[in-house]
Amino acid sequence: MWNPMTRARNFVTRLGVMSDGVATLQQELNELQSSVAVLRQSTARISSDLDRVERTIERSRSAANLAARRGTLNRSSLRVVFLAHNKDAWDSIGEVIQIMRERDDFDPIVVTVPHHYGGDTPPKGEGRMHKFLMRRGVPHLRLRKEQSLWAEELLRSLDPDVVFRQSQWDADVDPAFSAQNLGWTRLALIPYETMNPTHNVPWDYPSVDSAVDQHLHRAAWLVFCANDSALEIARAHSLTGGRQFRAVGHPKADALRRAEPEWPSPHESSSRRVLWSAHHSILSGWNDFGTFPEVKDAMLEWARAEPSLSFVFTHHPYLRGVLKQAASPVSREDFAAWLDEWLSLPNTGYSRGGYAPMLAAADLLITDGPSMITESQILSTPTVFIEREHHVPFNKIGERIVEGVHRTPDIATARKVSERILDQGDDLSEIQRRNTAELFGAPGAAQRIVDAIREEARSERGC
Repeated sequence: MWNPMTRARNFVTRLGVMSDGVATLQQELNELQSSVAVLRQSTARISSDLDRVERTIERSRSAANLAARRGTLNRSSLRVVFLAHNKDAWDSIGEVIQIMRERDDFDPIVVTVPHHYGGDTPPKGEGRMHKFLMRRGVPHLRLRKEQSLWAEELLRSLDPDVVFRQSQWDADVDPAFSAQNLGWTRLALIPYETMNPTHNVPWDYPSVDSAVDQHLHRAAWLVFCANDSALEIARAHSLTGGRQFRAVGHPKADALRRAEPEWPSPHESSSRRVLWSAHHSILSGWNDFGTFPEVKDAMLEWARAEPSLSFVFTHHPYLRGVLKQAASPVSREDFAAWLDEWLSLPNTGYSRGGYAPMLAAADLLITDGPSMITESQILSTPTVFIEREHHVPFNKIGERIVEGVHRTPDIATARKVSERILDQGDDLSEIQRRNTAELFGAPGAAQRIVDAIREEARSERGC
C-alpha cells in the first residue's frame, strides 16, 4: 500500500513535469506563430511580385497585340475570318459572307468550330455546323472537337485582318477564341439577335449590360447594331461609350423578308395556320419570359377544340437544354409525353428547323419570346404575346415593339384575341409596318456592314 506522503510527493512531481511541458509547448507555439507571421509577409511579397509580373505581361501583350494589328491591312484584300458554331444564327452573317465573296477586296474564310453553350459542357456541334454549311454550298475550314488544342494555331496561321465571332459570350467557344486571347486581331460582331428589347440582365462583377458591354464588346474593333436607339443604349451603358458601334440595320431582317412560306403540318392547306413559339427562359433569375410549363396543356386543349385550325409548335433551340436541368418544372420525360399527345392530334405539327418559312406562312403567331415579337413584325404576322408576370422590363426599344403585338396574360385571353384577328384582321398591322421601317431601316444591312468594314480599314490605313 502506498504511503500517503509518497503519493503526495509523486503528485507534486507530476505537476512539475506537466508545468514544464506546458511551458515548452507555449514556447513552441510562440515560435510557430512567429514563423507564420514571417511566412505571411513572404507570401504577401510574392503575391505583390506576381501581380507586378502579371501586369507587366499584360502590358507587353497589349503592346504586342497593338503592334500585330497595326502590321496588318497591307494586303490588297481584307482577310476576314468567321468563326461559326451556331447554325440558328447563320442569317446574321450569311449574306455578309456572300457579298464579301463576290468582291475582289475581301477574302472571307469560314471556320466551323465546336461550341460550349453555358461554358460547362464538352465541346460539340461542329459536325452539325459543317453539314449545315455543306447543304448550302458554303466553303469552309473545320476545327473538329478533337482538334481544339490547335484552335489558336489555326487562327494565327490564317493571319486575319478581322475576326467575327457569332456570339458575344466567351463561354460559348473555346478559350482560344475568348476576347482576351483574340486581342491580337480586330474583333467584330453582328449580334445573333436583331436587337435587344429589354433592360438587359446584369452580368459579371461589377455588373455590366451584357447586350452591349461584355468583354467582346469592349475588345471589338466594330460592333453592328440595328438602329439609332440601340446605338444610344450602347453609348449610355458601355465602358467605351459605344465608340465601336455602328447602326446599320440587321441582315437577319433582310433574310426574313426573303423567306419563302412553308408549313410543315400535313393538315389541309386551306386551314388557318397558327404558329406557336416557346422561349427557353422558363426558370426564374434570367429574363423570365418563358411560359411553356404554364400554357402547354391549355394549348393542347385549344388545338383539340379547334380542328379547323392548323397548329405548329416550335421553340427556342435552348429550351431542350433547360428541360435537362434539375430545376426545370417540366422534365424531359414529361415533355416527351406531352409532345406525343400533341402530335397525336390531326391538326398539329412540331418543328425544330428554321422558323422563318413558318413565320412567313402563318396567319397568326402565339409566342412568349422577346425576339419573336420583334421579328414577326418584319413579315407583318399578327402576333399574340403571352406575357409572363415579372419578366425583365422592356427598354425604350421594347416599349415600341410591344405596341405592335397583342399582350395577353394567358391562353384563355389569347384564344379570344386570336379569334377576333382571324375573323376581322389585325388592327395593329400599321404599327408593325411603322416599327419595321423605323427599327430596321431599308433592306441592305449586309451591304452596309461590308461597306463600313472597308471604310474603317481605309481610315485606319490612312488612305
